[in-house]
Amino acid sequence: MVKPYQFSSNPFPIEINVDYQFETCNGHIYKITFIEATRIIDILDDLPVISNAIYVIVDPVYIKGDLNLDIRIGSTIISIIKNYLIGIDHFSILVFNCDISDGRQIKRHHKFDRWFRTYAADLNFEKMDEEILEPDATGNGYTSTFISILFAANHPRRTIILKELSILRSSIGADKLR
Repeated sequence: MVKPYQFSSNPFPIEINVDYQFETCNGHIYKITFIEATRIIDILDDLPVISNAIYVIVDPVYIKGDLNLDIRIGSTIISIIKNYLIGIDHFSILVFNCDISDGRQIKRHHKFDRWFRTYAADLNFEKMDEEILEPDATGNGYTSTFISILFAANHPRRTIILKELSILRSSIGADKLR
C-alpha cells in the first residue's frame, strides 16, 4: 500500500464538523471536513436515514505551483476517512460530492472511485454512486453532479439505506438521474 501523508485533526473531535489537514511533498495543503449533510439535494430531507449523513468535503487550502500526479493524496484521503470511521462512528453514512466549479467533476468522480477501490478494500463499506443532472447556469443544458454514498456493509440500517436510495432514484426521475 502507498504510504499516506501524516495528517492532523482538530484537537477534540466530535461527531460532526471534524477537520483533518495534510501537506504533500510538493507543499500543497488539503483540508478534509466531515460535516452534517443538510443540503446536498432537497429530496434528502424526506429520507430520514440518509438525511442524517455526514458530508465529506475535500478542499485544497493552499496550492503551491502545478498539481503533479501524487498517488499519496488518494491514500491519505482514504486513510482520513478510515480514521474518522474508527475514531468517531463506524456506522456513519458518508456522502462524497465532487466539486463542479471547473467542469472536471467526472474526473474527480473516477479518481475517488479508484482511490476507494484501491485503498479501502479492508474497510468493508458499500459505495453507491449517483449522477444527478441539474440545470446549468444558461438554462439550456444540464450539469452532472456526482455523489457517492458510503456505509458499512454491516450497517444496522442497511435495508433502510438501500430502500431510501431506491426512493431517491425514483423521486429524482429518469430525466435527472443517469
